[in-house]
Amino acid sequence: MPGRQTPPRHRAGNTRRRGGPPLPRLHVVAGDDEIVARDFQARLLSALEAGGSSLAVHLRARRTPARQLHEVAERLVHAAGLHGAHALVNDRLDVALAVGASGVHLREDSIPPADARRLWEARRPGDGREFGGGLVGRSIHSPGQVAEFPAGAVDYFFLGAVYATASHPGRPPLGLDAVAAAADRAPVAVVAIGGITPERVAPVCAAGAYGVAVASGVWGVRDPAEAVGRYLDALPDP
Repeated sequence: MPGRQTPPRHRAGNTRRRGGPPLPRLHVVAGDDEIVARDFQARLLSALEAGGSSLAVHLRARRTPARQLHEVAERLVHAAGLHGAHALVNDRLDVALAVGASGVHLREDSIPPADARRLWEARRPGDGREFGGGLVGRSIHSPGQVAEFPAGAVDYFFLGAVYATASHPGRPPLGLDAVAAAADRAPVAVVAIGGITPERVAPVCAAGAYGVAVASGVWGVRDPAEAVGRYLDALPDP
């Protein structure tokens, strides 16, 4: 229900820079197909109500026009704020800044994290609005990539695909050893992505992952709220 704040099922460890809010341990990624679905808003609200402050929702749109993405992102930011959740935009830093999102998640072909950080921390001319402290995340596909980013460059990594996944049919899964290696090297949180089912949450966290990121595990089922609850319940205590 609008305005209701659902208590998180799990306490998230604080990996946020400069004492900001804790980084959620469950990240739910909504792609182009989910964003344009007629029932997306209703399904999104149910997921946010179930997850509360333990949830981060990412908009990962590669085909959606910027204006439409902006409209969806505005609604997401508003709804996430009502439930204490994080709202992030993938790749499109301009949209993330325009709607006041919690942060931006960068791909390998996105702008460098240092530039994203600089723009987040800059004061927006004309209206005095300040964007300092926005989350900057980065996708990596091998543990060795951690070394490419100096301390303070990013707030967290997405590492994947850990398991085989239909979204990347030609990419061999990295496996749990890669999760352990990345977690050992990274100065920030490593979030496992790719083929993560609720049953796989405990093994990836035991390997060193701070949390998990999912897409079809939430959007591909009938009840997103129930799915969010299953993932949160599967997360071990930090």
